[in-house]
Amino acid sequence: MKGTRYIFHVAILLTYLRMCSGQSDDEYPVVEIENGQVRGRSSYTVGENRRYFSFQGIPFAEPPLGQLRFRAPVKISNWTGILNATEDRSFCVQQSDPVIGSEDCLFINVYTPSLEGANRTVMVWIYGGSFVTGLSSYTENGPDYILDEGVIFVSLNYRLGALGFLSTEDAAAPGNWGLKDQLLALQWVQNNIGYFGGNASAVTVFGQSAGAASISYLLQSDKAAGLFSKVITQSGSSLCLWGLNRRARRTAFSIGTSLGISTNNSTVLLEKLREVDYTTLQTTATTVSTLITLENPLQGIFFGPVIEPESEEAIVVGRSDELFVEGSFQRVPILTGVNSNEAAAVGDVPDILRLYLTMYDVGVENLAPIDLNKRFSVRSTAAHIIMYRYFGFGLITIAPWDQVIKFISDDQWYRPVRRMVQSLSDYVPVYFYKFSYEGNLFGVTNRNFTGVGHSEELGYIFERNASVNYNVTETDRNVRAITVKLWTNFAKYGDPTPSPEPLLQNVNWEVAGTDLPNLNYLDINVELALKQNPFEESMEFYDGIYDTYGDSPYDTY
Repeated sequence: MKGTRYIFHVAILLTYLRMCSGQSDDEYPVVEIENGQVRGRSSYTVGENRRYFSFQGIPFAEPPLGQLRFRAPVKISNWTGILNATEDRSFCVQQSDPVIGSEDCLFINVYTPSLEGANRTVMVWIYGGSFVTGLSSYTENGPDYILDEGVIFVSLNYRLGALGFLSTEDAAAPGNWGLKDQLLALQWVQNNIGYFGGNASAVTVFGQSAGAASISYLLQSDKAAGLFSKVITQSGSSLCLWGLNRRARRTAFSIGTSLGISTNNSTVLLEKLREVDYTTLQTTATTVSTLITLENPLQGIFFGPVIEPESEEAIVVGRSDELFVEGSFQRVPILTGVNSNEAAAVGDVPDILRLYLTMYDVGVENLAPIDLNKRFSVRSTAAHIIMYRYFGFGLITIAPWDQVIKFISDDQWYRPVRRMVQSLSDYVPVYFYKFSYEGNLFGVTNRNFTGVGHSEELGYIFERNASVNYNVTETDRNVRAITVKLWTNFAKYGDPTPSPEPLLQNVNWEVAGTDLPNLNYLDINVELALKQNPFEESMEFYDGIYDTYGDSPYDTY
């Protein structure tokens, strides 16, 4: 009897202490997952003021430090006690000056409208940032509007730059560590999302730019089979020229040379690089990779995925374009698209930097897609035709900037994304879009270009920098509501317009490939409009270039 009274008094005391500290079980719920217990917190969405629960900064891998640097991630060990998951943790090392971030960064975040049941749709976000920047924090990717639709949102960190993608293109360092982080995180979702009310069989993975290219690679990997049921890729594909690093081995050894490591042996290089502190390594890697990239940015940028030698842990082992054409990918519904003027985000450049473009005037062959043909004479002929198509008989150095932007948009985004849509449409339902609404939610001020630049659509999916006044209009909010509804409908039903809906103007978004070679797409603007063949003239031109001068099979396109 005394023991019973003792337990009763302790329970009252604990309840009192929680009330005094403001930490009730309801406000700071504890969930037991595969590795142990985690404590989250409750909040309310900025849109409809709906309650949700967030669990931020949950480790899904052992810290990739020391001998785990430049290796595939290792699943996190179990912990004892209750892990505090009430705020964002470290983000991965960024390509920046000064260097910011941490090597101990492999964390995942879960936001759920309810902890009851286990049948909610799940959307997993993979950020972009050219494979050298990006983070999964709430300030960058606030999921409030997704949560308002009753969908669970998951975001994750993956390694970037040299720490995420350095490769010697052999068994010593096959590379793609960042992609392997994503893979392990998706496995974590399968094993744990049910504890947060989610349905592991209803996971949509979505991402933008480098995140979209990453998803394309995961789509082609047997290792990712069964980890997601639908895919959304925004402004990116593994077919993009910037989505494949063809100069990885050279970059890795050049970093070593810059750090005083003199060797031709990959194993020795990796052993020495693991001894370098991460800030020195990242600073050196930034300098070296930038110099190599500037030799011709159209051939790929900084760091990124590589085609790996075959091994048990390899993710990227084939040519992406060839795999898509052959149908060697996971057969799941796909929503994909681009913004109406992707390269406009580059903006104008000072006249002195225009001199850099002289490299294309004196080396016209650099304008041809690197994957087109290995024969220099053939690539050179194709490049001169491309030069005339976009710049006439003039020089790129003095061309109107709109012409330069159009060439970059077609070359780096529209051609590869449309090619992916065409190839995938032979096998699975593909919903193709062009985002054309020129609004204020991404924070573009003094818009001095037409169309929507790279990344702008993110402002119409996430709550970003809520404290900044972007002069948001009611039209902005309405386009945001439309975009979120299309995305979450697709995640729930595999169809962004499953039934007539006034918010979506009762539109029926048809799949892209019902009338091949014509491609259906939805133009997302104030008025939703079903159209065909975006960027048609430019795309027909490039198809002709590949048909006449190309030497397949291709990796990018």
